[in-house]
Amino acid sequence: MKHKVILPILTLLLCIPFMRAQTSETISLPDETLTYDVIYKWGFINKVAGYATMSLRSEGDTYRASLVAENAPWANSIYMLRDTLYSTMSKQGLFPLSYTYIAHEAGKYKKDVLTFHRSGNTFTAEAVRYSRPSADAPMTSSTIDLEAQGMTVDMLNAFFYLRTLDFPSMKQGNSVTVNIFSGSKKELLTITYLGNRNVELNGGTLPAYYINFSFTRRGKVSSAPIEGWISADERRIPVKVEGQLPVGKVRALYTGPNP
Repeated sequence: MKHKVILPILTLLLCIPFMRAQTSETISLPDETLTYDVIYKWGFINKVAGYATMSLRSEGDTYRASLVAENAPWANSIYMLRDTLYSTMSKQGLFPLSYTYIAHEAGKYKKDVLTFHRSGNTFTAEAVRYSRPSADAPMTSSTIDLEAQGMTVDMLNAFFYLRTLDFPSMKQGNSVTVNIFSGSKKELLTITYLGNRNVELNGGTLPAYYINFSFTRRGKVSSAPIEGWISADERRIPVKVEGQLPVGKVRALYTGPNP
């Protein structure tokens, strides 16, 4: 089993909803807390390998979001993983203002802190990375500047673009590409809308919008296509994401609101 079970699929989960034009309108989103199971499948193994909790809260003219992900107890013996993401975004346009990613992985520590700025169609970010390769190693830091033209998001505030999508007006096969700043790197994300599908979830069947997407960096595709299902209602919640790992398959399943 690949040791980083949680973060790859959560990253994919958070990067679904980008089929939206840049806009400066004020977006109204509800305060909420959503939960997910992350399931690993390989041969006869089909077990919940981890959990994620995502929250959004309104604060003045901004939204503050957080995501906490951790292994299930049985997976801790294979690789200890604890990841936390924070994002602050403007209510006007849902543009990212700041983003923090913290990872504790088998004694290793990494923290990325991004501060965003937007001028018209240009997005920039100062990205500071703190890292420690082992528990007894010294902490190091480095800083780089990122820049992109056109709509740009971080790995967490992307999730909340779900509230602005208009899937009924999209045609099957439509695709779009946007910028995403992830830690100290800039990538492109291409999403293709593939129509409506029913998805089995929590013992029932739910109508959903079906998509796939992939990352590109420096002109090269950096991941195989990933499947995603988004609830076909006013909430537009990502309810299922499925992708291949080098060994086995991993999926994230929505387990319902948890106020």
